[in-house]
Amino acid sequence: MNKLQKSLVICMLIGLCCAMTGNVFAGNRDRSGQAGAQHLLIDPWARSTGWGTAGVAEIRGLEAMHSNIGGMAFVNRTEIGFSHTRYLVGSGAGIGISSFALAQHLRSTNKQTGQVRDLGVIGFSFFTMGFGDIEITSETLPEGNQGTFSPKLSYLCLHYAKSFNDFIHGGVSLKVVTETGADDAKATGFAIDAGVQYLTGPYKNFKIGITLKNIGLPMHYKGDGLAVRANANDLAWEQTLESRSATYEIPTMLVLGLSYDFLIWGKEYANMSKRDRTDMELTRDDAAHRITLAGSFTANSFSRDIFTLGVEYGLGQIFMVRAGYNFETGMFSVDKCTTWYTGPALGATLGIPLQKKSKLEPGKQATRLYLDYSYRFTNKWGGNHCVGLKLAL
Repeated sequence: MNKLQKSLVICMLIGLCCAMTGNVFAGNRDRSGQAGAQHLLIDPWARSTGWGTAGVAEIRGLEAMHSNIGGMAFVNRTEIGFSHTRYLVGSGAGIGISSFALAQHLRSTNKQTGQVRDLGVIGFSFFTMGFGDIEITSETLPEGNQGTFSPKLSYLCLHYAKSFNDFIHGGVSLKVVTETGADDAKATGFAIDAGVQYLTGPYKNFKIGITLKNIGLPMHYKGDGLAVRANANDLAWEQTLESRSATYEIPTMLVLGLSYDFLIWGKEYANMSKRDRTDMELTRDDAAHRITLAGSFTANSFSRDIFTLGVEYGLGQIFMVRAGYNFETGMFSVDKCTTWYTGPALGATLGIPLQKKSKLEPGKQATRLYLDYSYRFTNKWGGNHCVGLKLAL
């Protein structure tokens, strides 16, 4: 481990210890509810929501675009994913969340030497949250009968991640955030995410993750939806009067996490010594069974902090099941509760290989189709159901 790696690990451990003691990050209760663009806090991917926010150090691949962009560096070639969430089922609001993403690993080959150079992973994602059709009302027609409107919350992201070596993986995301209301009232903003993952251990099975999310400037609404025709100063003719919208902050957050993989080797590697397996550069994906314990701490700038614990079992790359629990101060008190989540989350993944292992070149991974599902419990209504589909080429 070189000096840069040691320094990074020490900084992350100090930050994590401070966060866990609650002396540095305690949440800001006085600012609760004052931020806008709250949809930036919603994870749209079933694989990561299946154990809450516990996987900030563990998450890898396309789903890392939301949890920790540093994990996107593990995309092998190309990954394409889609997810849909039925939000607060039974509330009657008809809230639906859809997300699409694409990640591509970039490499260049020197024609003279044949050496392959890693250029990192570039990605694109789009998130949209709809609320169905809402009836239009006004001061003169409060009963409605004027048609409907459909507000939308969305953001468009450009991502980049890179593995600096076998231990350090980092990335950054640029977001264009949009909120659209009725009558052409719209707010637009920009935000940046940055994250890093550090891996160590004989099979890179001990991981530390840190991500800072939603760093951006304040937003405000503008457009014809804030204008009204009226008679000003008792004049005989109407004028167009426009109200200026107040600005609001976006919800910045810091997330720190740890995870550890317990690996059980299959017949192919079980009789090998630990040193031989390490010399073969085997990873957790080569193990027949895997149990991962993970935990995270989320420091919110506009709400209470969240502690999360999670566990995941993996049967190779064929089947994975996970569970998590999010704890927030006051969540069990009717008077103090500020969230509708009750804590537990469950999820599962089915990986379907689309290529036979015998036909693969040495060192190549099989193309797989992943089916993901997660459920988060809520204290009202029927919880959140999320389904996802990912193709890993």
